[in-house]
Amino acid sequence: MIARRMAPLLDWYAVRRRRALERVSRDAVQIQERALLTLVGAARDTEFGLAHGFASIRSIADYQACVPVREYRDVAPLLCRAMRGECSIVWPGRTRDWVETSGTTAGPKIIPVTPEAFSSYQKGGWDAFLMGVERVGARHLMGGPMLLMGGSTAFRPVGEGGQIGDLSGFIVRRLPPGIRASYSPGPELSAIPDWGTRIDAVAALASQQDLRLLAGLPSWLVDLLERVARARHTGKRAVPDLGQCWPNLRVLIHGGVAFAPYASVLDEWIGRRLERIEVYPASEGFVGVQTEASGGLTLMVDYGIFYEFIPVEDLGRAKPRRHTVADMELGRSYAVVVSTPAGLWSYLLGDTVRFTKRDPLRLSISGRTRHYVNACGENVTVDEVERALVGACRRTEAEAVEFTVAPRFPSAGEPRSGHEWLVEFRVCPSEPDDFVRILDEMLVSLNGDYRTRRSGDVGMVPPRVTALPPGTFHRWMRDVGKLGDQHKVPRAMSDRTLAEALLAVAGEQAKPLVPSPPGAFAYS
Repeated sequence: MIARRMAPLLDWYAVRRRRALERVSRDAVQIQERALLTLVGAARDTEFGLAHGFASIRSIADYQACVPVREYRDVAPLLCRAMRGECSIVWPGRTRDWVETSGTTAGPKIIPVTPEAFSSYQKGGWDAFLMGVERVGARHLMGGPMLLMGGSTAFRPVGEGGQIGDLSGFIVRRLPPGIRASYSPGPELSAIPDWGTRIDAVAALASQQDLRLLAGLPSWLVDLLERVARARHTGKRAVPDLGQCWPNLRVLIHGGVAFAPYASVLDEWIGRRLERIEVYPASEGFVGVQTEASGGLTLMVDYGIFYEFIPVEDLGRAKPRRHTVADMELGRSYAVVVSTPAGLWSYLLGDTVRFTKRDPLRLSISGRTRHYVNACGENVTVDEVERALVGACRRTEAEAVEFTVAPRFPSAGEPRSGHEWLVEFRVCPSEPDDFVRILDEMLVSLNGDYRTRRSGDVGMVPPRVTALPPGTFHRWMRDVGKLGDQHKVPRAMSDRTLAEALLAVAGEQAKPLVPSPPGAFAYS
């Protein structure tokens, strides 16, 4: 009842926010400069601020001259001191809330969540929700439960009076009363620490609810929907139309991994295409929201975070070029650098993006700074392997649940390098040979270095696709303690550590999709 009474106010607020976004787009450069100077002013008397001359900073140029770009390992000692209870190390006061990230780039990371930083997360969540309101109307959206497949709301103590947990757990605990009334699965199920037990309980509950909105990581939403189908159909393997279960489900909010590999699977489970809203919620800050129905992420420059963008070719240099929203180039690949009200200063986020539009500032996530597959200098990115997989699945009527790509290095039996694709299929390709050929052809078209090394079949052999049995990735994530919605499978790696671990889990059930070809595909 409370939720329905809020509907007219939410409709009005969605219109108001749309108008505000138009102003933000026009004034992005000025908003970003004010954000930086506000951050610097707030932290001028911290240990970090005193050491880096924050009191004398008057411009972006001053800031970049005083503060070098840092990775997590560079700031970890300072953060550890703050986590133990020391005050005003990187941000004023004592930080009591901490988030543990999946650490797909630099290993596990512990990130501070100050009250000021949490405000930016709330703004991102609200904006994503308001985009849903704008699409389907608040009365419809608030007319039933909204399911968030988030992390556990159970926390553990850390330091002096601190607590550590999942970011989504903090968000759920602090939902406004009207939204909290519509939140599913509720605090009791969300607090279940074991992921498998929790998702089974959520599936049983959701199968009986009149859901209006789904939100979460696409790979885990697929897992949830399959469990809901089993709960409703007593274990049958056929794909039922869950649209009959949730006739009023209209909105899907997703993020964390590329959506394209899961789009057809989710549409099949639901029986129709939902209104999709993509979000970019890094643990360090809420970066982007899809504000346009046509797609693409809008860089949210008014959340109190200051952004810099380093050309990927400058990564590793002592003094990389540091662009801002004022001078970034469309179509170029940048590493994202953030300064946040959590006390992270010129912090390398680990993601790479490309800007596709200036008004509003639209971007796409192209990969991770350390996630690429490199057998002999081709440096194929996450974005490229994801696009190749989507193309091969679409043209061979296949559906992939999870996948990763690793290099195959020269051996006594094969003196040339190549790629190995480890794929867990839900539906195997109708033409396995075509699937492998299309992967190869698409990477040739997407990556010039790959094309050169595949030309004439001299430098690299065609890719090898290994089909893994159902549940392989799930079992691997459980074995390494990364089973849960906050964790993601790396899509491309420059070594074989992950590949060998997955093959060990699969054992003899791992099978080549097609036998190694006697001849090679050649490109001129």
